[in-house]
Amino acid sequence: MNNNVNRFSRRVFLKSGSGVMAGLMIPATVKGLFAKEKASISVDVNEVRGIVCPEIYGQFIEHLGRAIYGGIFDEETNSFRKDVLEKVKPLKAPLMRYPGGTVTKTYHWKDGIGPVDKRPVRRNLIWGGEDSNHFGTDEFMKYSAEIGAAPFLTVNMNTGTAEEASDWVEYCNANGNSYFATLRKTNGHAAPYKVKYWGLGNEEAAKEDVGLLQNPDDYIKKAWYFAKLMKLQDPEISLVLVGDNDEWNRKVLQEMHPICDYISLHLYAGSQPGRPATLFSSIASMEKRIEETAQLIKEIAPEKVENFNKWYRFPSRQKPVKIALDEWGIWENGGTGNYGLEVKYNWNHALGVATFFNIFHRHADVIGMATWAQTVNVLAPVMTDQTKVFVQTVYYPMVMYRQLCGGKSVGVKVDGPVNDGIPALDVAATVNEDILTITVVNRDPKQDIDIALNKNGNWKVYVLNAPGIELENTFDKDVVSHKETTLKGSNYSAPAHSISFLQIKI
Repeated sequence: MNNNVNRFSRRVFLKSGSGVMAGLMIPATVKGLFAKEKASISVDVNEVRGIVCPEIYGQFIEHLGRAIYGGIFDEETNSFRKDVLEKVKPLKAPLMRYPGGTVTKTYHWKDGIGPVDKRPVRRNLIWGGEDSNHFGTDEFMKYSAEIGAAPFLTVNMNTGTAEEASDWVEYCNANGNSYFATLRKTNGHAAPYKVKYWGLGNEEAAKEDVGLLQNPDDYIKKAWYFAKLMKLQDPEISLVLVGDNDEWNRKVLQEMHPICDYISLHLYAGSQPGRPATLFSSIASMEKRIEETAQLIKEIAPEKVENFNKWYRFPSRQKPVKIALDEWGIWENGGTGNYGLEVKYNWNHALGVATFFNIFHRHADVIGMATWAQTVNVLAPVMTDQTKVFVQTVYYPMVMYRQLCGGKSVGVKVDGPVNDGIPALDVAATVNEDILTITVVNRDPKQDIDIALNKNGNWKVYVLNAPGIELENTFDKDVVSHKETTLKGSNYSAPAHSISFLQIKI
């Protein structure tokens, strides 16, 4: 992904004991290529790694190409596309990020409120074309409510001002008779939206973009000013500060940790042409990036803020700093549309999505939110043309992880076969109330893996798969199979290139 590396240098693109549950140990023997090897998965339900934040299953939309207009929104009727809404709702996204993304740096929220026929048409200087502003703040809030997602807004720290950002908080969250609260009511929305999550800019370290804040010291100085005016409007909002490399993150955390609820990372995985397995080494490098950032937070930002000056007139953060993966996904070359961002995903990419979710579970102690970039047409699980819609392969693990996982992340140890330097199995485990869910991604494209469970019981098993890793969905064909079975006993075979969810009551 050399072109992307050059253009988006601030994003991470790298190709490349005994269980407590009645001694729950899950050994496995592998057929075929690994016939002489054994694999084991050890789950310790008493080793709680963290609480899985529901916000890790979020989504993202941006004023980019057909993401909004022609995607979730129909310009001709000034309404949401019902066929798309029917596909987005099952995602059950708890969080939706908007309006960007890179476009944030030239986006002015006041263009997108009030009567639609009076909203200014603006050129989209970032992604090309024109924006009618028919989809703006109030439409986004309505859409988020329609799909059950909490809104997450990013503010313009470059061509915008701190006062403009503060006004946006007032418009969204203020009650009473102040100017922007009254304007919101005049626009037909009497109750405050109560937007909790606010991002202070987007990828400000990117010198190629139109922003001014590539120096972390400049960003810190301006971010403090924005934060003050926004927090004075609503002291309860949570702030997502822009992250980048270790040097940038260290400075931001040192100076701003008292009010930094989240520090962002943007992670996009990709594979080398003709080598699908390199997708997983790319994803593994991103897990390392998460671990490095987690260590930095631990070193610099105390869990509790002490002696925060009362003259700020708003409180410090009340919880430990967490990572916001507010852009993550799989970005391959060769797509269509604006900047080649309408990417086709095959079944191998779905295995990659499942691997990402396992990573989020394993690091539940430090990952506080994650929003897949994006939702419709652009790097998306949902695709459209003018009249039809279909879901890509990556849609299915998004739905199933949100449906079946959650609660506490618990300890997992895996000892298994390795193929070309890549572990065949990627595994995580969660406990929700009294249900243990083990998520097993068999990333080997050819070999089934027989798993002998030494805990007898009635397991519910859900399996996602496709006939081959290279297969894609289209308007006319869906290649993904979804099977539900009951496993009685202690033997399970994870099919080649499959995503399995094993559930049992504990």
